[in-house]
Amino acid sequence: MNNVYDLVVIGSGPGGYISAIRASQLGLRTAIVEKYQELGGTCLNVGCIPSKSLLDSSKYFFLAKNHYSSHGIFFEKLFFDFKKMMNRKNDIVKNINRGIKFLMKKNKIILYQGIGSFKTVNSLSVKEIKSLKEKQEIKFKYCIISTGSIPSCFPNLNFGNQIISSTEALSLNEVPNKLIIIGGGIIGLELGSIFNRLGSQITIIEVMDKIISNMDDSLSQEIRKILEKSSIQIETSLSITNILVEKNKKEISVFVKSKNEKEMKFTGDYCLLSIGRTPYTKNLGLENIGIHQDQKGFILVNDSLQSNIKNIYAIGDVIGGKMLAHKAEEEGLYAVEHIIGQKPNKLNYDLIPSVIYTYPEVASVGRTENEIKKEKMEYNVGTFPMKVLGRAHTSGCTEGFLKMITHKKTDEILGVHIIGDHAADMIMEASIAMEFRSSSEDIYRICHPHPTFSESFKEAALLNFENRSIHM
Repeated sequence: MNNVYDLVVIGSGPGGYISAIRASQLGLRTAIVEKYQELGGTCLNVGCIPSKSLLDSSKYFFLAKNHYSSHGIFFEKLFFDFKKMMNRKNDIVKNINRGIKFLMKKNKIILYQGIGSFKTVNSLSVKEIKSLKEKQEIKFKYCIISTGSIPSCFPNLNFGNQIISSTEALSLNEVPNKLIIIGGGIIGLELGSIFNRLGSQITIIEVMDKIISNMDDSLSQEIRKILEKSSIQIETSLSITNILVEKNKKEISVFVKSKNEKEMKFTGDYCLLSIGRTPYTKNLGLENIGIHQDQKGFILVNDSLQSNIKNIYAIGDVIGGKMLAHKAEEEGLYAVEHIIGQKPNKLNYDLIPSVIYTYPEVASVGRTENEIKKEKMEYNVGTFPMKVLGRAHTSGCTEGFLKMITHKKTDEILGVHIIGDHAADMIMEASIAMEFRSSSEDIYRICHPHPTFSESFKEAALLNFENRSIHM
């Protein structure tokens, strides 16, 4: 029958479409169900790709305004066209959309446009998006749920004209004069950087006592200094007491309270909530087949990414953990290979790199120093400043450092934390080294090209196993 498949994937984000491609490559008759008109999920359409496009555009303007004169490059009337920036962002998204559609056709993956809802453990109802009327039924041997997540909102509030999520922030028609951001994580710092470079007055409010609280303390402290030097106001250890839209003034007010009960008020044109993400399982019909979820709505899976219904797998944001596109991709590949009876290597969740595309970039993999202290493990730390590198001086970005943490007795690398130009690309050296359980001496003994930022790895490694550096 035409509507019977070996595998049906629900959701076409990075985890979903990559799962479908891999399944087709391995000989499974595969279909993908997507409720939106365009493929690619949050990452492509309203997340990673559009934000990086605007981060690059705003960075070039920032550098032209503040740094190009040192290169002997001058402008008489420097300005930016926000509409053109947004159009470029939209064009990039459309081009990648077309690329994913091409990959679906190339790999003979059947696309169903609509909402996938479980009827039985072996069948889905594909429904109209608005009416939820069934368009058709499809059957499967296996299913992978890859429906992702949506931005979280405070209770009794909705995203609208002035209370916005990352989705709305990436489609604004104007650069805000004043933007309040609640949440000092990756999304808050990246979107704050975009609009700060374009002239917005940015205030970041964080409930925790530090920004990027899931990363090493040294990264948090350093990126805070760098952002505040760019006139971004960062307020930590605050609890939100109220958010009020001032209709007459076209303003929004955020009321907060500090630990010592001091009350404060911040006003802006918009309030961006970047307080986390919620798993998206609406209209999936999980209750129809009894798939288990935790209290927050995440689908529960075993080590093989199977739900309690063994022919139904779940991957990516919808199962929780680090909500990163590359995590979803790896889980998707694992699930497909497990379905066909291979024995794929399990994803090492401790070695999933995290990146923040500020300027300079922030990247991290492995354990933080606080985590190692809690384990009562003896360790060494080698921290090498970027300002010592010749390449940092030629690029004009001398801020930041590379911090390597190793086991004191075995010299095995336990964590690497970087702030610097090209940190997003450099972190892969650490990831590979740690996957192979390399020592800091291993890194030092490898020839690194000069002049590059990667030399910071070699220098930090020498600091770890000999407590000295060549250039410091």
